Amino acid sequence: MGKLLSWSDKNNFYFLTIALIGYIFLAACLEQFWQGDGFKYLQVAMVIVLAAGVWQAKGKRLWFAAGIGFLLTTTVLALFSFWFEAKGLVSLYLGIVLCYLLLTTWTALKQVLFTGEIDGNKIVGAICIFLLFGLAWAHLYTMLNVWFDDAFNGVPKEHWSSQMTDFIYFSFVTLTTLGYGEISPNNPLTRFFSFAEAVFGVFYMAILVASLVGARMSERDS
Repeated sequence: MGKLLSWSDKNNFYFLTIALIGYIFLAACLEQFWQGDGFKYLQVAMVIVLAAGVWQAKGKRLWFAAGIGFLLTTTVLALFSFWFEAKGLVSLYLGIVLCYLLLTTWTALKQVLFTGEIDGNKIVGAICIFLLFGLAWAHLYTMLNVWFDDAFNGVPKEHWSSQMTDFIYFSFVTLTTLGYGEISPNNPLTRFFSFAEAVFGVFYMAILVASLVGARMSERDS
């Protein structure tokens, strides 16, 4: 029981996957029941959880310094987001969060693919990385919607934090090629990133996750 509840590189992706699902659910609840600024502080919690679960230095000082730097920068930006918005730095904030998500995803991907044998934690890690990619694309779509007035159909022009849950929804609908269609890209750039995400989602599940499961089964058989 103690091993199950302790957080280490042997079970970190179990905790992270639950945390990311909880983050997405809480973001939806905040939009449904509280039209305030709670989402910004929820992002702070997400950054801290990802830092604790993925950025594990293991003697690599450069990665440790980069992880701490991005953690502090993103947390400060989220906590003082009102000031940054007043100065017109919304795009900077979203861009730094996007970079943090991408670097965290890459760090997690290296742990899944290039460290030791394939186990259950790494297979769950592949699902965790899938969720991280969906969140990264959601931040990218939010940035594009801030930059361009005609970026998307079906998303009312509101404060970016109110629109984020719309783009989280759109991102995962696109990533899984579900495509309900009530939100749609409306200019060449947003269309490009939308079909790129759909293609990535198909190949990710078909190649990476299937390969990990196959490798795990082969190891167990041998």
